[in-house]
Amino acid sequence: MKKLFFFIFLSFISSCKKDHHSNNDNVIETETIGSESVKTIKPKKETITFQSDTNWQEKFVLSHDIDKDSIWNKPIRFYIDNPKCDKIATNFYFGSFRPSDNLQTAKLLNLVITDNSDLRPFYRWILDKTILIQDGALGEYTGVSARKYAEKFPNEFFEFIDSDKTGEVYENWYNSILYSGFYKNDDSKKSEIIRQNLMKTMQSNCKNCNENMNSRIQKFALDCFPNSEK
Repeated sequence: MKKLFFFIFLSFISSCKKDHHSNNDNVIETETIGSESVKTIKPKKETITFQSDTNWQEKFVLSHDIDKDSIWNKPIRFYIDNPKCDKIATNFYFGSFRPSDNLQTAKLLNLVITDNSDLRPFYRWILDKTILIQDGALGEYTGVSARKYAEKFPNEFFEFIDSDKTGEVYENWYNSILYSGFYKNDDSKKSEIIRQNLMKTMQSNCKNCNENMNSRIQKFALDCFPNSEK
């Protein structure tokens, strides 16, 4: 009996045939069941090809070869092979994570104040490149991170600034802070108070601070938070 049912089932399957035709927009399926033919028209599925888009990194001059590209005199491999390196930072380098106005970007940029001195140059490079490509919306996220880094590591900050002989990096950073470097309790109309707080914090974290360094801190603070026009 079981064999009989199985034979009947196979006979039914063999009697059902499908014939496919297509045009530019639709697929026409002809299905034969027994002695009857039934046609159905179904939308043609669109083929989607995904491509890696790293055009937004054009200004970074990258090869994406972790042994050729370098940051602060170390190959990229030195940073991304570190087990403590944040995955988002690695994705930023390879172009699979593009910063925008979201919480992941805020998290990424805030990595720059890590106490891990091995990874900090990599995170600083990410912040610097984000400042380089920022628009109005993205610019809302860079200022606070740039200010926090300068305040926490003033010596390191000026060493980094001095590595650029064009002066463009310095200008980009203080303009970023000027645009969005306000803390929650800051009153943007009281620039002198914000400026004084910035200077005090940088001076307290400055190692072997001399007269020249103090002068640079004062100028930087004034560039970031100039006197309000009356």
